[in-house]
Amino acid sequence: MAYMSKENAALIRNALKTAFPNIKFAVRKDTHSIHVTIVSSDIDFSMLDTLATWNHKGYAQINEYHLEFYGQHQPLFAKIIDIIKTAPADKWYDRSDSMTDYFDTAFYIHLNVGAWDKPYVYVANKQAA
Repeated sequence: MAYMSKENAALIRNALKTAFPNIKFAVRKDTHSIHVTIVSSDIDFSMLDTLATWNHKGYAQINEYHLEFYGQHQPLFAKIIDIIKTAPADKWYDRSDSMTDYFDTAFYIHLNVGAWDKPYVYVANKQAA
């Protein structure tokens, strides 16, 4: 049964902060899911506007099963997903079988760039200037 504990959410938050010090994340949990939002960074996500999920208002939902759609950002999203799956004490697993309507996963993952009510903020790298 899917479940996300406070302890596992904290482990994920700390692992993301350590791995990506230039990215500000918002990490929250609910009973069955972890929600990770990239709030701001020095990464230009303007190329996401080619995706149907980017609404030109600084918000995109990232599909963890189809990272190949995200071009140059694919390695970043793959690393974030990997950290989300491996950082918790209770490692992520998915033994679901939709053919028999059986769903068994450690927890569900929701990854976003920005939020519907708070758009992503691009902060230019001050060292590059």
